[in-house]
Amino acid sequence: MFKKVTLYTNQLEDMKGFYEYQLGFRIVEEDDTSFTLSIGESQLVFRESERAAVYHYALNIPGNQFTLAKWWASERVTLNRQEGMDEVFYANFDADAFYFQDPAGNIVEFIARRSVDRMGNFTVDSLLDISEVSITTPYVEEVGERIEEMDIPVRGNKGIDAKSLNFLGSGHAYIILVAPKRTWYFSKQKSETHPLAIELTDGRQITITEEGRFQQEKPANPIMDRMEEVGFSGVAYLQKKETWTAARGFANRADERPNAVDTRFGIASGSKLFTAIAVCQLVERGELALDDKLSELLPKTFPNFEVTVHQLLTHTSGIPDYFDEQVMDDFEDLWKQHPMYLMQAASDFIPLFKDQPPMFEPGERFHYNNAGFIALGLIIERVTGKEFADVVEERIFAPAKMQNSGYFRLDRLPGQTALGYIEEDGVWRTNQYAVPIRGGADGGAYVTADDMANFWRSLMDGTLLAKEMVDKMLQIHASGEDGAYGYGIWIQQRKDDILKYHVMGYDPGVSFHSAFYPADGSMLTVLSNKGTGAHEITGIIEELRIEKE
Repeated sequence: MFKKVTLYTNQLEDMKGFYEYQLGFRIVEEDDTSFTLSIGESQLVFRESERAAVYHYALNIPGNQFTLAKWWASERVTLNRQEGMDEVFYANFDADAFYFQDPAGNIVEFIARRSVDRMGNFTVDSLLDISEVSITTPYVEEVGERIEEMDIPVRGNKGIDAKSLNFLGSGHAYIILVAPKRTWYFSKQKSETHPLAIELTDGRQITITEEGRFQQEKPANPIMDRMEEVGFSGVAYLQKKETWTAARGFANRADERPNAVDTRFGIASGSKLFTAIAVCQLVERGELALDDKLSELLPKTFPNFEVTVHQLLTHTSGIPDYFDEQVMDDFEDLWKQHPMYLMQAASDFIPLFKDQPPMFEPGERFHYNNAGFIALGLIIERVTGKEFADVVEERIFAPAKMQNSGYFRLDRLPGQTALGYIEEDGVWRTNQYAVPIRGGADGGAYVTADDMANFWRSLMDGTLLAKEMVDKMLQIHASGEDGAYGYGIWIQQRKDDILKYHVMGYDPGVSFHSAFYPADGSMLTVLSNKGTGAHEITGIIEELRIEKE
């Protein structure tokens, strides 16, 4: 019944720390005035208010995990007790329960439904959904009648009793309607009237005002509505005057582990910009020049490629590509002849293109080229004497405080990393056999949304490169059908002004867009563990949150 429940608090930061760090719940949306927790199939929102507020709510858990859940909770909080007991069996609901309180004083109840079993240890992923939400109002009968009009029945068909607890709903989901000043079970806290909002799974909304009055309305949220329409799975992050983040879908579909705002995602070709910056850092240090030729830098590997570093950075080199995105349709087809588990370093890609004929004369035109960035990665390794990934992690990720980012192997992904998913005939499979086992100079890094914000700030404030070199990177050096291009970065103009600098990446099971808007310093990142979605969500956020403001 419950899709989303919104409660209010004047202790937002303390509450966020309690639920995220002390209990380990996953945050799936946040801005400066609220945060949203994933509760199985439901979501619980805490929104900032000026006055204190206390509520009672309950979460469903599997019945066979009751003892495990109690142990899990008691390691993190003090369980409430009543008459010397810290648990209770409710025969009328065939359920066991225990209680504790959060920093705001809310009474939190875990209800173990004996009819529901789940294997394994209890974790936050064992939470099923929101079970109960209490509405405290002096207008019990009036509010109860309005809820009944929504075809939400009173349990037992006894009618509304203003002097008792009234359970409205069925199965494992109830709205509890109660008058003020009733003492909650397993607590000394008395019921208080405070505003709240309930969004039902069918989209209907119940809003209770400060005075305890009932309102029913359909929430208007074009961005979230669009996410649902396209089946978005990932994270969207916008930093403008304030920061807004939202996560949807599953990082692991088999275990139904939801994406959270701090989940890592693969970004495919979006990481070409990291390669470009590493090259420009070497140029700044005098260890490399933009007019150096590939044939001179790597004479044994590419003796016949008379192309410059500048041309490789701008996709104007014309060297043969191992995957020509304008000709070839399916990236996954590459690995039928060249197993993806063998593609662990830049040198592993060399046989795929080194002996092929050039596409055109160097500098003749723009043609997006993955092999060109593989060559840049090999140049970085030759100049520094280090592996490409180590260079980027030391010289870009570390100073930019991208502490959760890296070039991870698919068979050794760290925690809080989303698996990429490919849909075939309504069935989902991971992209483990569809992309190289480890990313490199042409793509494949993993980042979080917050790390990308740190990256843009560090690029623009001179942390990664001096202003003169940043300006050179952000010049339009070439243009193609998809737009203008600098060094590893797309540039979108509007009339005579720059609208945004942006990067994007698409692989099987990956879609990614990230942009910096120079007019006001805004940053937008959309990460997805599906092959589509990032473009659509970027478009609607730009329309609603950027271009109209």
